[in-house]
Amino acid sequence: MDRESHARIARRVMFVISLAGLFVSTYLLITYLTNAPIVCGASHGCDIVRTSEWAKSFGLPRPLLGVVFYGGIIALLIFRTAYSAFQTRWAYRIMMIGVTIGVVESAFLTFVQWIDIKAFCIWCIASAVFAVVLFILAFWDKPTELASHTSAKELMFHFIALVVAFILGAIGIFFLTTPRTDGELPVITPIPERVSQ
Repeated sequence: MDRESHARIARRVMFVISLAGLFVSTYLLITYLTNAPIVCGASHGCDIVRTSEWAKSFGLPRPLLGVVFYGGIIALLIFRTAYSAFQTRWAYRIMMIGVTIGVVESAFLTFVQWIDIKAFCIWCIASAVFAVVLFILAFWDKPTELASHTSAKELMFHFIALVVAFILGAIGIFFLTTPRTDGELPVITPIPERVSQ
């Protein structure tokens, strides 16, 4: 398998990973904006993280940054597939900067959860893993112009992946945000500070 084939596979995997990351960030953003409980397991780590001082950046919910990040990577991958070599080169450079910022931000937030918050949000950890995978795969990619028939095939892959992701994502968010038994989604209030050991 030649380098171009590796690059094509890397871009496809990056596209799918970015769609998964966009789903996670969108779900978290919805729960942040509606103050709905986050499906997170028995530890309630997600709610602890959400009520911490690190839950916002410049007054905006941190999941919004994830939506912008993953949405931006998706847009850049589509753009690079459809346009010329010159535009592909600068789009590739922007993407490399983006995935670097993403992995640094994710590492920082994971460190904060471990050291300061002392609780982990499984959705945040999943997003951090996605960011690391994107960063690694970006080095398998390369900024080359695709032949017209190859570009058409890649755009078709993007279209199908987007449609499937939209359907599965909508179903997933519906089930994750639908009331379970009493018809009400309980409002999350800040969790009292834990007594230090």
